[in-house]
Amino acid sequence: MSRLLGGGRSVVQKSYVSIVVVLLLLLVLISTTTNIVVNGKEQCTPCNDGTDFMATATQPLCNDIVSTTNGLFDTDKECLNIQLNAYQKGCCAHPPFDYCTYCDDPLIEPDLDLYVPTGQFADPYNCYEYSFQNEAMIGVFSDGNCEDTFMRRAGHYCGCGANQQQECSLCPNGDTPTKPQRMDSWITDSNCRGIEYLFTLLKEDECASFPFSIGADLAIYCGCNGLNQTEINEQAELYTCSLCENGGVVTNPQRVYNPLELSTMHKTCSQAEDFATTIIKTPAGCRNTNYFGLAREVCTCSSSGAGGGARAGSMTTTTIMMMMMTAVAGSLLVLLL
Repeated sequence: MSRLLGGGRSVVQKSYVSIVVVLLLLLVLISTTTNIVVNGKEQCTPCNDGTDFMATATQPLCNDIVSTTNGLFDTDKECLNIQLNAYQKGCCAHPPFDYCTYCDDPLIEPDLDLYVPTGQFADPYNCYEYSFQNEAMIGVFSDGNCEDTFMRRAGHYCGCGANQQQECSLCPNGDTPTKPQRMDSWITDSNCRGIEYLFTLLKEDECASFPFSIGADLAIYCGCNGLNQTEINEQAELYTCSLCENGGVVTNPQRVYNPLELSTMHKTCSQAEDFATTIIKTPAGCRNTNYFGLAREVCTCSSSGAGGGARAGSMTTTTIMMMMMTAVAGSLLVLLL
């Protein structure tokens, strides 16, 4: 009997050990699984669709985002903000769709059959179609929140009520630019219809400072009527940008300096020189390497005794304030319109 009992205990012990081993293996398997399911919720991942970061993602910026998802579930608002931020920072291929909304007031339902005039060559998107475009989730000035996305700022196109109205226009009095298809490949990488759309998303206070924050007057470039020519001339007397930093002129005007850029127009040194002289309005814009860095590497200039890359007169109080605004606002990121 004792042997039978002892044998019985041995069998029980072996079964117990087997169960423990199986449980441990299950725990290891769960801990190595990307999406942990707890009470029907999945663990928050940096990219909304659960994919890895894009090959072009900036490191360690994107890696730093990973740690911020710890302890969050994929349905948490904080998680969705992180995923939006990860997309806007260039880490993920897609944003979290069905998260941001058009209307500030959650009680107002947008009219999804209305249209958003983004400036693309094909038929314009209706509000439903635009809500699923990657570019609708880009932040105009800041990343990681719905309030600053192109989609939210376009709410006045989609019937979001009196609290969301257009406050800014590219051209005076809301006129349409006379060169809507003209391409700006220096600052926005958009045609003038797209630039016109961008301006309609700005708030009233942003509207006044925006040309100085990017350092350029795109209303001139897009051929707006009704511009104050006297004011333009006075500004040109105060400051004029020169592509040639030594104050000379371009000696190879027909040289195409971006031959590998297939997505934008081929830019010549003459075009860059003209854009710098007539459109750029601030020293910060003139120095911006994103605008003219490659051009200044490729385009050659005549020698000149003038220096500084610009012609400047006396600095008025208004001009000084403009320069301060430029320093605070910085340069606008390239649009994906």
